[in-house]
Amino acid sequence: MSEPITLAAIAFGAVLLVALIAYGWARFYEARADRTFMTQDERGFKRALKGRGIMWDFEESIVKGPSAPQLEFVAIDPATGARRLVKLMDARTGAINLRPHYCAPLPFEAVTADGHKVSVDTRVQFSLNRDLMRHAYEIQEFSLALETRIQSAFRSEIGKRADEELRAALHEVERGAIEQLRRHETEGDEAGELGMALGVRWHTANFTFSQRDEFAETSAGAALAALPADATPQQHAAFRAMSRAQGVLSMRPQQIDQLMDVFKDRDPAALAALMTLFDMQTRQNIAEALAASGQLLVLTPQELGLIGAAAQRDALARRAVAAETLPP
Repeated sequence: MSEPITLAAIAFGAVLLVALIAYGWARFYEARADRTFMTQDERGFKRALKGRGIMWDFEESIVKGPSAPQLEFVAIDPATGARRLVKLMDARTGAINLRPHYCAPLPFEAVTADGHKVSVDTRVQFSLNRDLMRHAYEIQEFSLALETRIQSAFRSEIGKRADEELRAALHEVERGAIEQLRRHETEGDEAGELGMALGVRWHTANFTFSQRDEFAETSAGAALAALPADATPQQHAAFRAMSRAQGVLSMRPQQIDQLMDVFKDRDPAALAALMTLFDMQTRQNIAEALAASGQLLVLTPQELGLIGAAAQRDALARRAVAAETLPP
């Protein structure tokens, strides 16, 4: 009687052992230093796996499939130079890439301390933080959150400096932006408040910027829009002539400020040359405005303000020398 019971117990033990081995084989995981897996249960996120092991809790499962968070970011395709989305999670297996990557958001605008707009192009190196993976799990739009955080940090740093100071402070802006990004992973908006982390480690940052002549674009665009759809070639020629004739009287304060930034800390001779160009352009505008009336106008040098000018004095001197050399 005891022998059949013993055999049954052995058989049961063997079946149980095989079942445990099969369960362990099916639930075995290996998370390397550059790769991890997120797990979840009925309460949501549970942990980010590390090393090797077996998930013995049958309620715990690896996050994967179409319902998994969309962990992706904008990068530059090295082959074409165009932007593309790079996925950090393999939706089929649930494997998450922990290697450093470069996020390259589309160029965005920032405003300097003196009110000038600049177009900013950034490259920020980051990697996912295994210890803060819960935040990456909870964020709905990871790519948008990543870009917004980067843009906010650079706008903040650029906004502390005038445009003429920005080019000399590239490294300070990059260092300040990285410090802000790291701080936002641990600090909130208020004292003692925990920040809304993205689950990211920030490594390096670099950026370039450019300024466009927004005022010239605005004035030219407005003038072009004023032309009728059936404008004649003469009207287009008049528009082009008007665009060339834009002088200092058409400048706005910010344009003048930009010009003065260029000549800041220059020698007096350079400033005098700038003022001379302004003066010559203004006189050209006056002459073209008077000539546009279609009437014959005779203006003396005094009326045009040319008496005393160096060019006028040189011309009079050459004429006097030529008169003296002529035979009687």
